[in-house]
Amino acid sequence: MVMKKEWFVLSGLILFLYTGLQGQPAPPADKGKISGKVVDAEENVPMEFATVSIFTKDSSLVDGGITDSEGEFSFELNPGDYYVEIQFVAYQKETINSITIENRRSEVDLGTIRLTPSTTNLNEVTVRGEKSEMIIGVDRKIFNVGKDLTNTGNSAAEILDNIPTVAVDAEGNVSLRGSGGVRMLINGKPSGLVNSGSADALRALPGNMIERVEVITNPSARYEAEGMVGIINIVLKKDERRGVNGSFEGSVAYPERYQFGANVNFRRENINYFFNYGIRYGDREGEGFSNQYFPEATTPFHTRIDRNRNRTGWSNNLRGGADFYINSTTTLTAAGMFDYDNEENFTDVVYKDYADNNGEPGEMFERTGRYDVEKETEWDVEFSLNLEKIFDPDNEEHKLNAFAQYILDDETEDSEIEEQVFATSPFTEPEEFFYQTVLNNEQEENYLIQADYVYPFGNDGKFEAGMRGEFRVITNPYEVQSLNESGEWESDPQYTNDFSYDENVAALYLQGSNKWGLISLQLGLRGEYTGIKTHLKQTNEENERSYFDLFPTIHTTYHFDDYNSWQISYSRRIDRPHFWHLNPFFGLSDSRNIRRGNPNLEPEYTDAYESGYVYTPGKASYYAGIYYRYTTGVEERINFVDNDGITISEPRNLAERHAYGAETNVSVEPFRWWNLSGNVNFYRMQTEGTFKPEEGETQDLSSDTWSWDTRINSRMRWENDLSFQTTFFYRGQQETTQGLRKPFYMMFMSLSKDILKGNGTITLNVRDVLNSRKFRYEIDQPDLISTNQFRWSTREFRLSLIYRLNQQKKPGNGGRNGGPDNGAEEMSF
Repeated sequence: MVMKKEWFVLSGLILFLYTGLQGQPAPPADKGKISGKVVDAEENVPMEFATVSIFTKDSSLVDGGITDSEGEFSFELNPGDYYVEIQFVAYQKETINSITIENRRSEVDLGTIRLTPSTTNLNEVTVRGEKSEMIIGVDRKIFNVGKDLTNTGNSAAEILDNIPTVAVDAEGNVSLRGSGGVRMLINGKPSGLVNSGSADALRALPGNMIERVEVITNPSARYEAEGMVGIINIVLKKDERRGVNGSFEGSVAYPERYQFGANVNFRRENINYFFNYGIRYGDREGEGFSNQYFPEATTPFHTRIDRNRNRTGWSNNLRGGADFYINSTTTLTAAGMFDYDNEENFTDVVYKDYADNNGEPGEMFERTGRYDVEKETEWDVEFSLNLEKIFDPDNEEHKLNAFAQYILDDETEDSEIEEQVFATSPFTEPEEFFYQTVLNNEQEENYLIQADYVYPFGNDGKFEAGMRGEFRVITNPYEVQSLNESGEWESDPQYTNDFSYDENVAALYLQGSNKWGLISLQLGLRGEYTGIKTHLKQTNEENERSYFDLFPTIHTTYHFDDYNSWQISYSRRIDRPHFWHLNPFFGLSDSRNIRRGNPNLEPEYTDAYESGYVYTPGKASYYAGIYYRYTTGVEERINFVDNDGITISEPRNLAERHAYGAETNVSVEPFRWWNLSGNVNFYRMQTEGTFKPEEGETQDLSSDTWSWDTRINSRMRWENDLSFQTTFFYRGQQETTQGLRKPFYMMFMSLSKDILKGNGTITLNVRDVLNSRKFRYEIDQPDLISTNQFRWSTREFRLSLIYRLNQQKKPGNGGRNGGPDNGAEEMSF
């Protein structure tokens, strides 16, 4: 049935493209045109990158962009009355009033516009066309995180945790709309910064390097099919303005954390150099506890576990490269990145065992302390080449983009563990000692090649095709040694092993879009071949599998007018088992609660449907939508107790899941000095499945949960360059397949002031104002009943300073020829 549906979509796509390419007479243009040229009044030379903003008579911003290398600009507009503002840093603003587009054939040439150098301070330049905090595109929501004051000095993990419908849990796992299976990208490509085996990768990426975050809940066929609930794309900063410009950011925080970052660009003639650097030191304490009851043990008992963790160390990230403008239609970009992290982590776990007294803890009969000192180092190297060729200078949409990338990532964790057992009251002297060392080394090598071709046809049509190949090899030798009674170290065969993982993914896609009257339609089909092989060298167990899948996508939009549209979309997705989910060894800091992988995991498949209404009048934006996801082979981490009384957490494939939801996003400006934005997401998840432990009866893991989350943000900006922001987040209670995830809430506050004549900003942030960010969950199963709580850190106070070199606060809409430079995929509107 699935294959029939996919071939039906493919047939429709071919017919659709054939019709569009038949050379039908192009319909008459439905918009007028405004054009002009900007020059320096004294030197009479063209001014590239001057900001052009177009407003209606009621001062609503309707379009904008920057001038090209010849100082020229051009915009297509509906008939109406407008005025235009042209600005450039350190030049006086020029305003042209009373511009009228009489009909759809009108062409208004504003001629040569001369800008005069300003004799006033830079902070007197008013930028009207700055980027809004949230932009709603055809297939994504774009969050310009630099607009959010609470993000100053944050890591990537903290920034993501402050974005609507996105959550980052205590282990560093990212979820979207309440579900995992999110594909993380950097600048639209895989990266060791976010795809390494370490759950701390996002915490090591400095937030000062991030320009914006794109949340793509129903990606088109252009994107890889990986990611059950969608894609989160982190776009790093890079400027292309002529001359030297950049920004520098430093911050200090309590609890102890220090950070410095620099983003610098230098453009001269046909080369643009860009450079990012971030260094960070942190000393963070976390704590948690678990109350466990084992009713099916030979002798039922209770355990109280108290955990204290301290993570301290440095992280460094260096990224640089250059854009080579070979000619007016060809650009070659070379980039490299080096990341190095060095941490020392301490984990103390104390177990207190109690006899059972009719289901309640009785007398304590044993206390055990386990102390882990871990030294962790990781380095990541990436190189990439990107070639963009525009075939038609008059139509920049006709282009080819070719990309190649190499990633090498190496992470080593070296632990020394001591365990003390106190078995006799009053538990003052240990009766037994155990010593272990753990050496865990993970190395990943990744090769990626990709090419995308775009061919526009007619007035609004576009044909796209592309290919992609990714080849990944991961090796992970894992050795545990124990000190025997003779005082000698010997390997522990129960845990020692060498695990390797090979993954090859090859993909081809076709995609077409067109517009008929008020309706835009985009159809796509992607085919992906996957080959995966795992090898447990100690036992010589190999697990090899391969599969080919088709992934159709449909996106359609009905345009009521320029401000109102209704969108419907469908896509089929895959979530392949990740390396850590397949690796049967994970860690031994907590010897009684072991997390491990499952080499027999199969991929999840999801059919995702979404429909939403978008309203964008002037400075406000509204979105309301509904969605449905049907997933087979659902991967869920299951907890069970083995014969030795050890709690094992292991991913397993369940049967299926239905997820329904309704989401709304609102961003408004009640006054010029006040911006309000909010998001509410209601969802229901029905999961069906069973689990058969190694010993015991089959467990029913079906669940049916209703939940919701919300984020409310208020930002006030006054004439004295003082800003105040408050953000509140709440995530509701959710039933899981084995228990309950408890609700939690948190609040952030931020106060900032522009200084140094507008070139600097000083910010005071308070993270988790109410000290309420605690992850709590319960497990209720026949062999295990537990209550758990954990927190990574307490309330934080942070003071940050940003200095801008030859920059003002970033203006928005930097696309050439008036196009929006927000990365949003357009459907030939």
